[in-house]
Amino acid sequence: MTSQKRIILVDGVAYETTEGENLLSSLLSQGVDVRFGCRAGVCGACRLFDQGADQSVLACQTSVQSSMTLLSKLPSKPVVFSVLSCDRSTETSVALTLLGASDESFGDRVSVSLSDDQDAVFYDCMALNSAGAPLSIVLQESQLKGQDWQRMQALATGDSLFVSVSAGVRKGRLLYEMDVAESPVAVVLSLNNQVFESYWHHALLQMSADYLGHCVLPTTDNPIDALQDEKVVAFLTEAAQRSRVGFTLIYHGQNISADAWNTTLRSLRVRTKALHFVR
Repeated sequence: MTSQKRIILVDGVAYETTEGENLLSSLLSQGVDVRFGCRAGVCGACRLFDQGADQSVLACQTSVQSSMTLLSKLPSKPVVFSVLSCDRSTETSVALTLLGASDESFGDRVSVSLSDDQDAVFYDCMALNSAGAPLSIVLQESQLKGQDWQRMQALATGDSLFVSVSAGVRKGRLLYEMDVAESPVAVVLSLNNQVFESYWHHALLQMSADYLGHCVLPTTDNPIDALQDEKVVAFLTEAAQRSRVGFTLIYHGQNISADAWNTTLRSLRVRTKALHFVR
């Protein structure tokens, strides 16, 4: 029996795929710029919005059964936030504190832009504030396009920034879904996410009774090789010894799959209760 061909529209561009094919694999093979991380349905990086079904889907967990019309970003409404403070303590990142809509209007991730024009570019970032506090974010030079980096650096108190708000998303959902309250927790960050060390430190001390600390992966030609670094191995081994019955591991980064992580942990005889990916 000949497999049926299906048409997938992504942001208005048509791609041909075959019924039964994995959606993420098919799109990547055709050069579609789809973010992805674990490929195991854990990190949520490959989430797309299915306009036909009016719901989001994880591309890595979706088998194509029919033609689809997809958006790379979830439908949302830009809201004006005012800059309260700017921290330019590093050359490659700027930390902003913003005041705007109620805390109920945004969750653990937001998208920000310098304008609300139809063609404006929105940049995805983590919301680092605790629930009820003004929105705090960190923007990195590597994630911004063109002159937007210089414009973000030039922001001053009172300037406006547009935040893309997703309805029904509550702050704290990320850590709540990880269910870290009753488990020892350790965090491993990629080097470009080192600026988020303090966020994980404070957030997990509040959420978990047993925070085991964090470790930053070194730069290597092959990201997987970083897992064999002496300091990383020592950190994981110590975390396993301290937890005894296993711990929750959070990986804040990309390019290292769940299979690579599980292979490394087995070789070190490190037992984890759960492995979570944050892009």
